[in-house]
Amino acid sequence: MPPAETIIIQDFETNATPYDAYNVTTSIGDVAHGGVASLKSESGEGEWHTAGVNLGDGPVDLTPYNRLCFWVYDTTTFNNGMAANTVGVRLIDAAGSQVERYTDNEGVGANPKTRLEEWVPMCMNLISFTDIDQTQVEKIEFTMYWAGTYYFDDITLLPTDAEAPLVGAGGGGKVIVTNIQGFEAEETYYSDYQAELSLATDIFHGGASSLKMFYETGEWHAFGGYPSTRPVDLSSMDKICFWIMDTTTNNNGAADNTVGVKLFDASGANEEVWTDNALAGMNGKTVTNEWVQMCINLPAYTTVDLTQIDKIQFALYWAGTYYVDDIQGYGRVEAATEPAVAQDFETEGGYYSDYQAELSLATDVIHGGASSLKMFYETGEWHAFGAYPGTRPFNALPYSKVCFWIMDTTTNNNGAADNTVGVKLFDPSGANSEIWTDHAGAGENPKTVTNEWVQMCINLSAYSGIDLSQIDKVQFALYWAGTYYVDDITFEP
Repeated sequence: MPPAETIIIQDFETNATPYDAYNVTTSIGDVAHGGVASLKSESGEGEWHTAGVNLGDGPVDLTPYNRLCFWVYDTTTFNNGMAANTVGVRLIDAAGSQVERYTDNEGVGANPKTRLEEWVPMCMNLISFTDIDQTQVEKIEFTMYWAGTYYFDDITLLPTDAEAPLVGAGGGGKVIVTNIQGFEAEETYYSDYQAELSLATDIFHGGASSLKMFYETGEWHAFGGYPSTRPVDLSSMDKICFWIMDTTTNNNGAADNTVGVKLFDASGANEEVWTDNALAGMNGKTVTNEWVQMCINLPAYTTVDLTQIDKIQFALYWAGTYYVDDIQGYGRVEAATEPAVAQDFETEGGYYSDYQAELSLATDVIHGGASSLKMFYETGEWHAFGAYPGTRPFNALPYSKVCFWIMDTTTNNNGAADNTVGVKLFDPSGANSEIWTDHAGAGENPKTVTNEWVQMCINLSAYSGIDLSQIDKVQFALYWAGTYYVDDITFEP
């Protein structure tokens, strides 16, 4: 038998029958890696979403091959604007037996995570897909945790000696989100024309309230919101977005409305762009009793000072009841490709004590370089201390996690160290947010091990209420008294 050759078994150009496996709407998409078609998975809410498709005209024999590869395009921004997701891959044979492996499971081979709006290749060692008949595989399903839109393309089989496709250079894009107004308090809004306004606590998109606009009669209704920081600088943003729920049914029983969005700068100059304007970008229309997000490309506004936006005003034609929430600005930066050292404790002046912590530089116990930070306290519970970034403040926006190395000499937990660590980030305003290493949003972390260096990392997406572009301090919290060493604080892609 001749050796197997690399073959694409599903390119979605012909003979593809997508199906909704769980919590998604599946279709043939027009964002493609190769050709003009792909598998599109869409979902607006919930956790865990699975899209499926057939692999060919009939069962496919995978046994001559070593790996199954595919390309994925991720539009979501949950992980600190990075996408940065793993993918579940389920193979189903002709008898209905199935097995699922994730792209970061042991045994499937090394894989990158997804990147924001970039095609990324992933490959799975077929030997890891046990308990199915690999001579007769009929379907494949892709599972993603977060709601959103994903595309999959060019499902490929590789023989043993074939080289896997490589992810492209660069770290991919990353979204910066600026919360402009969430309508969580009074005096955040105003009426301009035929609009009766109030905060609604029964219908909202995020937080605990939204802005409700009601007017019973007439045509044309205008109202607006003030930025939380007034004026707000949107010059580095790409677009301004908001969520709207429209309860009207004036258009043949549907809402089906567009929205005018007028920006005012601090001088009073103003300019209005409608959501169906070609310069605004792609927007749907409102849907009766459903939250819909709409966005306007900020370059569409040419006569206002985007560095000083003082009001955001909305216009609607029909009378009725509408809800608006979560006005946000979206920008984009290039993600980092290499780690950055924030503090390596090689010199004095880079650390401080906060509570029950005696600190010094240690030269006998180190992870890297010539010294580490030693924390000692003989008694008491709860101990806090921190470090200043070498570049202060530090711009963490291009990074996805903050990491550090710790050696714990304590044995309080049944003769072991076995501790978690609290990591608090501060910005120059004093705002701060603390996440513990065992927090669900932190990512997977070990616990400390007595007299061993252990690295721990916290996903930056877990932090809220601070300016990640200006990290001023990194602070650690530990419960037990004793001696600890910390070294090499880094921010990593």
